[in-house]
Amino acid sequence: MRIEVIDTLADFAKLEDNWNAIYDADPDAQLFMSWKWLSCWLRQIASPWFVLAAKADSKADGPYVAFLPMRIQTKTENGRIHNELNMAGNFSADYTGLLCAPGAEHVAIPAFARHVKQLNWSRLNFDNFRVSEPRMRLLLAHFPKANFQTSETNRVGKVDGIDNSLCPFAVLPSSWDSYLETLSTNTRQKIRRLLRMVDATGEYRITVATPETFERDLATLLQFWETKWKPRKGDLTQTLVRSNRAMLTRSYQAGLLYLPTLWKEDRPLVALATLMDTRKHAFLFYMTGRDETFEGPPPGVILHAHSIRHAIANGFTEYDFLRGNEPYKYSFGVKERHIRCTVVGTKNGLNLGGKIDPRTVPDVLQQATDLHQAGKLVEAERAYREVLNVEAKNADAIHRLGQLFANKGDHIAAKRFFKTLTAVRPDAYKSWLCLAKSCEALGQHLDAANAYREIIRLKPDMPETFKSLAEALIKLGRMTEVNEALASALGRAANVSKKNGSELKTRRVVDRTMAQGEAASL
Repeated sequence: MRIEVIDTLADFAKLEDNWNAIYDADPDAQLFMSWKWLSCWLRQIASPWFVLAAKADSKADGPYVAFLPMRIQTKTENGRIHNELNMAGNFSADYTGLLCAPGAEHVAIPAFARHVKQLNWSRLNFDNFRVSEPRMRLLLAHFPKANFQTSETNRVGKVDGIDNSLCPFAVLPSSWDSYLETLSTNTRQKIRRLLRMVDATGEYRITVATPETFERDLATLLQFWETKWKPRKGDLTQTLVRSNRAMLTRSYQAGLLYLPTLWKEDRPLVALATLMDTRKHAFLFYMTGRDETFEGPPPGVILHAHSIRHAIANGFTEYDFLRGNEPYKYSFGVKERHIRCTVVGTKNGLNLGGKIDPRTVPDVLQQATDLHQAGKLVEAERAYREVLNVEAKNADAIHRLGQLFANKGDHIAAKRFFKTLTAVRPDAYKSWLCLAKSCEALGQHLDAANAYREIIRLKPDMPETFKSLAEALIKLGRMTEVNEALASALGRAANVSKKNGSELKTRRVVDRTMAQGEAASL
């Protein structure tokens, strides 16, 4: 079994037909693993993502038989940087998982595990993982206790006691009346009464988002949701609103979103976002928001009943309430499924291979820069070195690490990094300028002079560089070379003076430098 890595949207787009064929055949497949939903989601996530694609060795040109979409993040704990692997759908998908053609599990899943163990990570999060137990056992068998520690994450809310590893769902028959017969007598009568109220022309009505009303209806939903959850989620609320807005907008554009709103005259009462999986014939209730001040008929019950009736009328066979065993869900005649939240970690808490994942170099470099600017020099140095451990010629890390040592007064170390920088970026005058300043600080005037000559070669319209070169030569007692350098400065300035008036500026620099030279010769 050969594993290939797909990590660009262009290559992911090429998988559509192959992906859909496996999706349709896989009994574990669900909407958050669909090509259409993932193609929307992958466009908006910032952290690096990739898809492991399994193909039989004997069929190099044949189709893939399994897919495992993942994303990687950078974390810092106790001053140490490490990487975590998550499922690609986190942190928007209620379910994650893998796709596999039936019959290929015993070769594809071990191949995935072997490949994952070759990557650089300290934690592997199978969060909200919806797969069959045989597949899960097959996967975890490749992370033995001798080398890894495996644990299950508790998903029971501390405030409300809701178990988010339990996912109620209703199996939908072919007719609405048949579905109602599966409910209790009281619930059946209540739903019929509530739907008669909105079906009649009166003060209550239900609208379904159209291209013209979508922005309004989505804004209503998110505003209600934010009002309810902000006291509990705090500063995270705005991030969640932005993420949900982007995901739901893309889903609607892809034809995946059903968004009804219940109104009392011109007052919106509740909106409900449901994702539609036409391949698996499932409705997945994603989120709702309602006017918490409304004291009339239960708006949430009305919209769920309306949505289930709509789903049945359009041939859907499942209404999934997704994560959480809230009591109200059980009045709709549901069954339960259980999802896994399993964490696999390294024994020492450090990345496998002792390095950061190369895909996270930009993130680690940014963290190092932030630490540097915050004055946390020990942590910043460690982060810069993590980058260089993966990319020895990363110019930004070399430059900033050199600056860090220069600011600490360790000019020997700074010079070493800046000298390396000139080899990595020989045509960048700033590389040579950094080297020249370190050489000056060390009293190495000849090396400084040579660096200034490189700056002049690369950027001859900087009169201050001629001054610095002349000063270095003066300290070396090379007055003839000083005169040559200053004459060259005046000549170059004359050539460009019509463009930027640099001749007068250069003349002043020359005069000052000559005065220094005369004083030094006395």
